[in-house]
Amino acid sequence: MKRPAQLLLTAVAFDVYWTLVVVFRERGIFLWLALAILACLMLPHTQRRDALLLALAGSALDTAWVLTGLIKFNSTALLPLWMVALWLMFATVWSRLTSMTTLSRWLLVLSGTVGGPVAYAIGEYLGAITFLEPTAIVLSWMVCGWLVLMLLFHVLMGRQQCAR
Repeated sequence: MKRPAQLLLTAVAFDVYWTLVVVFRERGIFLWLALAILACLMLPHTQRRDALLLALAGSALDTAWVLTGLIKFNSTALLPLWMVALWLMFATVWSRLTSMTTLSRWLLVLSGTVGGPVAYAIGEYLGAITFLEPTAIVLSWMVCGWLVLMLLFHVLMGRQQCAR
């Protein structure tokens, strides 16, 4: 399969996964976790490490937003397992996509910085989370958080590629 088709298929598959996880949340938790873990295990070792670090950082960012009163997951957990599965799958797909694409790192950082908060806005619309502050404030914080997350990820990946 040619690289553009592979990238498109990967992105579409993640969007389907994201939609199913956000809509069904706890009702499919074992499936969501199993799929995310399996996808992560299929990555090459260095990409797997990058994905795990990104998933950990993203989960920490969500936890910080919950603890500061910015958002609340419509769940009994501080950070529900379906969200951890979503972070692991996102990090796995992002690691894979960024290693396959010829797009500039700045374009990738920009797309993550915009796309992440948009996904949260859709998640709120679908009832998965609640914004506890006005939407503009929540999304502003999320844009900042995602920008830092994407910059750190791409700086880390860039250094690793230079070391190889």
